[in-house]
Amino acid sequence: MFVERAKLLRAGRRDRKETATMGWFVPGPCVRDREIWRNLPGKVRRRYVDRAARYAGQPWPQLLASDWVRFFVDGNRAGYESKYGALRRRLGDETVAWCLHPDDTALLTDLIDGVMLVCEQMAWQLPAHNNYVRDAPQLPWPDMQRPVLDLFACETGAQLASILYACGDRLPAAVRAIVRQRLRERIIQPYLNDHFWWMGDGDEPMCNWTAWCTQNVLATVLMSDAADCDERTQLAAIAKACRSLDCFLKDYGDDGGCVEGAGYWHEAAVCLSGCLTILDGVAPEVFEPLRHEPKIVNMCTYALKMLARGGWCFNFSDCAPRLGRMGVREYRYARAVGDGAMTSYAASDWWRSLDEADATGLTARTNVMYQLWEAQEASAMRRIALERRPDSGKNGRRLPEGWFPSTGVAVLRDDRLDVAVKAGCNGASHSHNDTGNVIVYRDGQPVLIDLGVGTYTRKTFSPERYDIWTMQSSWHNLPDFDGVMQGASAECRAGNVRVVGVDDGIDGGGSAAGDNAGVAIGTVAADLTHAWPRAARLRRYSRSIRLDSGAHELVVRDDAQGRYDRARMHWIMAYRPEPLPGGAGRARRRRCPRRIVCGWRPRKVGGGISAFGRRPAAPQLGRAHMAGHRRFPRKLRAADSLRGALLADCSSRIGRDVHFQTCWR
Repeated sequence: MFVERAKLLRAGRRDRKETATMGWFVPGPCVRDREIWRNLPGKVRRRYVDRAARYAGQPWPQLLASDWVRFFVDGNRAGYESKYGALRRRLGDETVAWCLHPDDTALLTDLIDGVMLVCEQMAWQLPAHNNYVRDAPQLPWPDMQRPVLDLFACETGAQLASILYACGDRLPAAVRAIVRQRLRERIIQPYLNDHFWWMGDGDEPMCNWTAWCTQNVLATVLMSDAADCDERTQLAAIAKACRSLDCFLKDYGDDGGCVEGAGYWHEAAVCLSGCLTILDGVAPEVFEPLRHEPKIVNMCTYALKMLARGGWCFNFSDCAPRLGRMGVREYRYARAVGDGAMTSYAASDWWRSLDEADATGLTARTNVMYQLWEAQEASAMRRIALERRPDSGKNGRRLPEGWFPSTGVAVLRDDRLDVAVKAGCNGASHSHNDTGNVIVYRDGQPVLIDLGVGTYTRKTFSPERYDIWTMQSSWHNLPDFDGVMQGASAECRAGNVRVVGVDDGIDGGGSAAGDNAGVAIGTVAADLTHAWPRAARLRRYSRSIRLDSGAHELVVRDDAQGRYDRARMHWIMAYRPEPLPGGAGRARRRRCPRRIVCGWRPRKVGGGISAFGRRPAAPQLGRAHMAGHRRFPRKLRAADSLRGALLADCSSRIGRDVHFQTCWR
C-alpha cells in the first residue's frame, strides 16, 4: 500500500512529473503567522498562556545519571520518566505561549534554556528502552555513538524540529545549528543507517511503536525550516517509512480493530493518520488516495465503537477505563476519512476539555507539532463543537455496536447496557490473559470491569509479565479450575466464535450480524476450552453472552466439563457486592437509582457465594481476591485499597458438569 505510493513518488521525481512535486511539510502557524495566533478562541489562548505562567521562576527539570540508573536498581520507571515528561511538556507550553507573545524576551530566553538542556542530554531514549534487539535486556548505559531510536527519542526529534519551525530566525543562529546537528546525529543518521525492530522485517508482528516512531521521524526529516535535509535524504526516509507502515498495517484486519486495545488507538491508528498528514503535505497527489482505503477508514471508526456511555471505554489489555481526551489529531483523522460522527465527537470532546483542569499527561503537550495543528484548527473545531452534538453516549444517545473478527472483540448495546466481550486470543502485544472476558456498563456506570494495568515497571515488559496479578485471568471476569488460570500464548484462544445480532456497520467486514439488522437480541458464544492449559483438566468449556434489548437483560452462561475438583467464577465489580439469601448477589452504588441483581444457578452441584473485603497483600492463585474501587481511578497501583469480591464457587466430583448462569439487570 504505502510502498507502491513511494515508488510512484520516486518515479515521478525521476521523470519530473508535476504529479510528483515534492515540497516541505508545514505543520501549522509559525510565529510570523500573526493573524492565526490573534484569532485563537479565547479559551484556547487562556489555556496556552496559563500553562506557561506556571513555570515563572521555576527551575527546569534536571535528568541526572542517578535517575537513569534507578531503573536498573529497583525497576522503577516513574522517577526518570516523570522528569523527562515534565521537561518536554514545559518546552511545548512555552513555545506556543511565546508564539502568542513574541515580544516576551524573558520567555524566549527560558525556552532556549530548555532547548539546550535537551540537546545536552546524554540520551533521548528511556532507560526501559535502551536496547537494540526486541525484548532483549536493557543496557545499563547509553552508547552516545550509536543512539537508540525509541518512542521518546523520536518524539524529542519532532519536538525540536517543531520548535525550529515555530520560532524561525528568532532563535539565535548558533542554537539552530546545535539543534540541527543533534537531529542529524540522534535521529536522521540512525534512522537511515540502522535497523530497529519497530521498523518491520517480514512477518514479525509490529505494534504502536511503528506508527508512532515513524510519524515523528518523518516530521523531523520533512518539516520546513527544521533539519534542512536534501531531497535525497527525504526520499530515502520516505521509502523506509513506507515499508514500515506496510509492516504495521499487515497486522490489522480489514475491520480496523486494534489488538493492543482501545487505549493504544491514539498511539497506533491516529499516529498512522499523522504519517499520512505529513506525507500529504510533502506530496499530496501521491499519498492522499490512501485516506480512502477501507482498512484505514475502519481503523478510525473503531474508537467510537469501543466507547461506552458516561465517557467510559472497553479497556481490554493495558488500557485505562477512559479512552483519553480527543483532540486535533483525532479530529483531523475523522475529517480526512469522512467520518462525521467521529469528527463531531472529537471536536466536542476537545472543547469540553478546555473547561476542565489541565491534564499533565496530555500527549499534545509533549509534541509542539500537535499544538501547532491545534492552533491551525481551533476555530473550526470550536464551531463544530458548538453546532453539533456527537453520538458520544454522554447525552444518552446510543453508540454504534461493533464486531471485530481480527481481535475477537464484540460490542453489544441496548438503551441502558453497554457490553463488550473478548473472544480472541492471549499472547498479543499489551494483552492480558483474558480470553472470554466481559465488560459491562449500565446507564453510564461501570458494573463488571477490567482493571487495566498498573504503573509500568521493569517487570511489565519482561518474562515475568504474567506474574503481575492484573495480567492474570482470575483477576478478570473468568473462572479458574482448581486454581489453574489461563495461559499466556497465542494458542490460548477462543474457538467456534459465533456472533449474532450485532451490527458492526462495516461493509464486507465479516459481520456475523448479516441479515440480523433490527434484531432485539444480540449473542456472542465461544468455545474457551483451549484458553486454559492442560493442567486445568478441562474437557470442554463454553461461554455465551446474550443481551435482550427488550428486557434490558444480560445473561452470561458458562458450561464446563472436566476432571477438575473445583470451578470458581470471578466477577470483578466496580463497587462492593453484598451476599443475599437464595444464591444471589446484590451490588449497591452511591447515586445509583436502582440496584443491580445478579443471580447464580449452578446445576448438579452445590454452590455458594462469598464476599471478600480488601485484597490480600500477597494474592494466591485460584482465589477470587477482588473487585473494583469506589472511584475507579485511571491508574491502579499496588498500594490502592480494593473493595469487594463476588465469587460463585462450585465444587464437583470428577467428571461432573458445572453450569453457571448469571443474569444482570
